[in-house]
Amino acid sequence: MALFKRSIRPARRLRMPSARLVLTILASVLTLFCGARVWVDASGSASLNLVQDEPIKLKATLVQVPVVVSDRGGRYVTDLQREDFELFEDGVKQPIDFFKSVDEPFTVALLLDSSGSTSDQLTQIKSAALAFIDNLRDRDRVMVISFDDSVHIQCGLTGDRPTLRRAVESISAGEYTQVYEAVYTAVWEKLRGIDGRRAVIVFTDGIDTASSEIDQEDTLDAVVDSENILVYPIRYSTRGDVERRMARTATSSSGVMKPVKSEEERRHALDRVYREADEYLDQLAKLSGGKIERADTLNDLQGAFAKIADELRHQYLLGYYPPDGRNSSKERRITVRVSRPSVMVRARPSYRVTS
Repeated sequence: MALFKRSIRPARRLRMPSARLVLTILASVLTLFCGARVWVDASGSASLNLVQDEPIKLKATLVQVPVVVSDRGGRYVTDLQREDFELFEDGVKQPIDFFKSVDEPFTVALLLDSSGSTSDQLTQIKSAALAFIDNLRDRDRVMVISFDDSVHIQCGLTGDRPTLRRAVESISAGEYTQVYEAVYTAVWEKLRGIDGRRAVIVFTDGIDTASSEIDQEDTLDAVVDSENILVYPIRYSTRGDVERRMARTATSSSGVMKPVKSEEERRHALDRVYREADEYLDQLAKLSGGKIERADTLNDLQGAFAKIADELRHQYLLGYYPPDGRNSSKERRITVRVSRPSVMVRARPSYRVTS
């Protein structure tokens, strides 16, 4: 188990030129001075041919959009073809250059809240996580991250079941909650550079009490900037446990009330904290194209994990090349429509061009 500790400011804050940008600049220089043609493909590799007076041809990076389609009863619609979809960027229809009905391995960061608010239920939380791991297919890969006072990388990406089981079983309870640090670590620092289908499953009540370097907006920015990473929060309500702890704290051993806020003041404060936490988890899901699952009791938790695993295997993947490449740094709005009536379509609403 590795304790994740960030010693410098997040790399996202200071954006360095990407390899693709360096190649593009090199292409321009060679063409200007040597009459060379440099081809930069979608993967960022380049080839050089010395020819005279030919323009540079730069192939834009493919934008990939995971899409989930279901009927009104919540059943997944899995028989659609490329021609059944329409895809728009900033309101302008785009040709769909890549289409795949996805039923292939996925890479998941499994984030488990092990703070004091979940300590009484940690055994059941582990059991639900182990059931999720047991349902993995042969080529699926998972990393296990727990978070409390710090972010702990319990194990890196692997499909080895015994390793994953040991990682989950080794989690112990802490006191406070670094949910922002954990989400940012998984999205921006662990999954962003990995190819294929990627998802973050985060089990938490959404309340952060300890993050110092990363705030809520940092995590939401990371989700928008990291294309094709779906976030599935599993929101577990800890309010009842928190209220019971507060009541115990408010009473001394002699039974005399300490000078604390009134019960009504505490209730209003909790209302605000839990409302803001719910809004945050909802934003994580919507901005990524994922979905929030609610496990109001631990009996719901295993079912929530199962629903997410099922959805990860019933997706479409659409891809297109932006008409102006990625030359302008702005957020692009994405809309996906399906010709079939009476279906629900879910996809990420936007992506952001990053240098």
